Amino acid sequence: MKSNSTMRIVFIFIAIVTAIYLLYPTVNLSMMTEDEKAQLKENDPDKLIEMKTKAISLGLDLQGGMHVVLEVDVHELMNKLAKNKNKEFVEALDATAKRIDETDEDFVTVFEENLAEKNMLLERYYGNADRRTRDDVVAYLHAQTGEAVDRSLEILRNRIDEFGVTEPTIQKTGGRRIILELAGVNDPNRVRSIVGKTALLEFKLLKNAVTTDQVAVKINEFITSRISPKDSSVTEKAESDTSSSTSLEDLFGVKEKSETTVDSAGVATNTLFEEGLFFQSPNDKNTILVPVENENKFRKIIELPEVKKIIAEAAGSAEFVWGSKKELNDQYLQVYLVNKKLELSGETIIDTAPRSGSPNDPANIGKFEVSLTFSDAGTKTFSRLTGANKGKRLAIILDNKVYLAPTLQAKITDGRARITGMDTFDDAKDLSIVLKAGALPAPVTIIEERTVGPSLGTDSIKSGGLSALVGILLVMTFMLIYYRLSGVVANIALMLNIVFIMAVMASFGATLTLPGIAGIILTIGMAVDANVLVFERIREEIRKGKTIRAALDQGYGKALITILDANVTTFIAGLVLYTFGSGPIRGFAVTLMIGIVASLFTAIIVTRVIFNAYLDNSNAKQLSI
Repeated sequence: MKSNSTMRIVFIFIAIVTAIYLLYPTVNLSMMTEDEKAQLKENDPDKLIEMKTKAISLGLDLQGGMHVVLEVDVHELMNKLAKNKNKEFVEALDATAKRIDETDEDFVTVFEENLAEKNMLLERYYGNADRRTRDDVVAYLHAQTGEAVDRSLEILRNRIDEFGVTEPTIQKTGGRRIILELAGVNDPNRVRSIVGKTALLEFKLLKNAVTTDQVAVKINEFITSRISPKDSSVTEKAESDTSSSTSLEDLFGVKEKSETTVDSAGVATNTLFEEGLFFQSPNDKNTILVPVENENKFRKIIELPEVKKIIAEAAGSAEFVWGSKKELNDQYLQVYLVNKKLELSGETIIDTAPRSGSPNDPANIGKFEVSLTFSDAGTKTFSRLTGANKGKRLAIILDNKVYLAPTLQAKITDGRARITGMDTFDDAKDLSIVLKAGALPAPVTIIEERTVGPSLGTDSIKSGGLSALVGILLVMTFMLIYYRLSGVVANIALMLNIVFIMAVMASFGATLTLPGIAGIILTIGMAVDANVLVFERIREEIRKGKTIRAALDQGYGKALITILDANVTTFIAGLVLYTFGSGPIRGFAVTLMIGIVASLFTAIIVTRVIFNAYLDNSNAKQLSI
């Protein structure tokens, strides 16, 4: 029995230490003043971002921010997709838009009714060889409407980092609306700007590996030549050229090196590659890898006039573009050297679709791909591009981030292309959405906008925190009065329960909202409820004349089924709320489910271990319960 208790004590100790470790960033960040945060953001923004990602973030209702409801203009989408338009079409479309604004009915259904009144069919304007029947056309229009919203969602996700929001809420509601919640953002003009900006999809050729290597080496030599060179001529040159006088300490916040080997050309040989500031990918010589913590440093490098001159001399009209993904366990960012010349834009893509790899391509069996269809103008341009650049790589760039850089294998003249090599269908689907997002099929307008001020969020925190504190104190007082020393055990478990809830939320990167606080308060009551069931069972067994240890065994054993039944059913309810709910409802469900698991652990295991430890180290004949 003692051995079993020892193992449980060790397990509980490890759980507590882990919880404290997970909560440390949250506590540390919450204790910092706004001035300290602003100073850290200016001096070391990467560290502040890292702290925020590890800490529990506050939702819109607790720290203030923007709540925006967007709507896709289906009227414009239908107008853009149609062909053979005439007067009847325009009148029916305008009448549909006016009616939808008042009734919020399905646009396609109402549009079809309005066309029928004018003896017109949908097939006339949207049918083709693949869409011959009315059902085919209706399905196509519904799919296009849904995709328009999905593509808008993808565009917003691509740009949301501009706000520095840790946990934004971006979700589709209804058939054509998007809810956007940006906690901590209180600038409506910036929100309108980011929403209204047109997505930019570009196709540009990558510079070859040799050119990329030459540019990287020359940039490296330029920076290292500013690392306190011993050669006096180098020092004099650096002092005379004021535009080149930026020191390593100015750039990177580290001390200049006092010992540096200088070659015959007066350039320091210990390089930034050795410093780990950037280097070529071992798997792809066309790609430069930058450690995540050095992102801002590298951005400063490539913006220097001297570095821009190096790029122009070594690579011609070229520029660095960041990749959309990370490599090597998400520790490194991708950077590509591409031509500035735009070869093709997203406006020329009229359709994309994810699908399984072609069976005629052995290298792509088991993989997934995305098919592209270009417009007539795009077909001509793409044919010329692929024919003149066989063997070269073409960067697909969305909002100035490279999503993919496939190698051009052959001249493509039919206006159709494939992007192959994706491991999952979801990857192919996501890329398909990204490619379609290059040109919005319909405008997205703001139909509702609310700003929650920081003071209101502070009031919410105070009121929510006060509610939780009062609830905890009342429950703990009741347990002490009614169950005496056993109530102390229950209260210890209750406090650990709250610690575990917050630690799990921190590990998941969850967002705490006002409904989430309500979920925690409800969990407090449920945690005590489990203790009450156990303690009442123990009392019954003691009244029957059983020993303390036997009463504990019977009390926990008999109460376990009831406790599990009550908590499992509540957990299922929380799971349903999380699955089908949105926004605040999901926040409530998350804290509720985490709290249920934590309360089961503390009420059944922690309290039992405390009682066992008490009995193992005392000769008590009675239990204060």
